[in-house]
Amino acid sequence: MLELISYNEEVLNSRDRVALNLLKDGENFLEQFETNHELLIDTVSLIHKYLQITNKIPHNLFKYYIAAYYIVSRHPMAFPHHESKKEFSHQYGIKVSSLDYCVDRLIKALKLIKIMDDMQYPYFIDPYKDIGYKLAKSIVEDEIDKRMMDFLLKHQQINPKIISEELTLRFVFEMNIFPEELFRQIYYLVDQMVEEELQDFLEYKKLQTKYLI
Repeated sequence: MLELISYNEEVLNSRDRVALNLLKDGENFLEQFETNHELLIDTVSLIHKYLQITNKIPHNLFKYYIAAYYIVSRHPMAFPHHESKKEFSHQYGIKVSSLDYCVDRLIKALKLIKIMDDMQYPYFIDPYKDIGYKLAKSIVEDEIDKRMMDFLLKHQQINPKIISEELTLRFVFEMNIFPEELFRQIYYLVDQMVEEELQDFLEYKKLQTKYLI
């Protein structure tokens, strides 16, 4: 059975003890259901981060645990995961409206990324924790740096859409970071990364056009 790390409660203040008890209670609560135990630690971690950011305890925290488990279980690499929200909610004894509310609150507070497959089933990425996403972002940054140097030194033009497509092909088919069935959705994410990294380049190009040409 998955267990949280034990702490010496004598050195914890009352607030820490309350938080620790809430995390343990949430873990025990989810273990009542047919959950994937490998996902429990990520679920508890998500709630812990949410409590730290919001600095308050929701009225019905167990509903948030269910929503967190829903999010964690729907990573893009879990594709295809075509269980409806109605089926999931029934299994965990929660209304669909309550699930939607808690999921939305978690997404906004933790700045999670939500994508939809072609059948409109959701998948979620934590951009601050997901190893594949962080690796992809790092590669995008390196690639844009290289392209900018090529532009500055060799006057090679930069086409953001071509870069995004080439990188998405690499991430999906060479590195297997994301499933190929979500290629279109991943392309949009990569394109956003590319556009963000190119902001400095675009500003430079405007100045070059205005003053140097």
